[in-house]
Amino acid sequence: MTILKHFPAPPLSEIVELFWYRAHETATVHGASREAILPDGCAHLVINLSENRIGLYERIESHRLTTLKGSIFCGPRSSAYAILPAAAAVIGVLFRPGGVFRLLSVPTEEFRNTQVPLELIIGGDGLRDQLIAAATPAARFLLLEKFLLRQLQRSLSLHRAIRYAVNAFEQDSFLSVATVLEKIGLSERRFSRIFSEQVGLTPKLFQRVRRFQRTMASLPSHGEVDWAGTATANGYYDQAHFINDFRSFSSVTPSDFFASRIVQRNHLPLRG
Repeated sequence: MTILKHFPAPPLSEIVELFWYRAHETATVHGASREAILPDGCAHLVINLSENRIGLYERIESHRLTTLKGSIFCGPRSSAYAILPAAAAVIGVLFRPGGVFRLLSVPTEEFRNTQVPLELIIGGDGLRDQLIAAATPAARFLLLEKFLLRQLQRSLSLHRAIRYAVNAFEQDSFLSVATVLEKIGLSERRFSRIFSEQVGLTPKLFQRVRRFQRTMASLPSHGEVDWAGTATANGYYDQAHFINDFRSFSSVTPSDFFASRIVQRNHLPLRG
């Protein structure tokens, strides 16, 4: 399997963390195991270049397959869903927290924990065909950049208090909402309302999801793990809270997750 990443320059880097491209030499055979896509609190674009369909399961415990066209928009998630990894080539966009708000005509929270056809959100008619026709992954990344830059020209900006809060939460796992409120001068109710509209999750839920992501990223590639130390270092009250939070977002314990040795970020093989 080939996995490539591309990091855009400003101004697109203000809203996009990275572009990614994944390719198998051959498509996965029918009946392959499902993969859980773990929540990261961010929006995504996913485009299947091999066939004009994407099969997914709204919840990881569900075995009811939903099929959408090959280009989809995934709203910010606080829960995992599952896919059937049957495509030979897929390209996608990972937005920064709150970044996709600048491209949408409605509040981001309306797409929380959902996947919808891309053309219903920000257009994209013909985009998939152009990506398929491009000769190289680099050319495909450039097409995606140009597409998003056109959308960005007529976009709104994040509320300055939300921009500050997102940056603060990203930098400090221990930061409380109360501390942020002292800095921005908004009431808790108004702050929570605007944050949810623009980022897609409530402030506290966003904190939990991003702390889960940082914890996954902090795990070593091999060897033993000091789970109590990992919990403390990532802002959890104790190891029990760490385990409960981890299971709520991934459906597995931290030790089971570590043993799975996932290759692609946020993809977890599912049993059964």
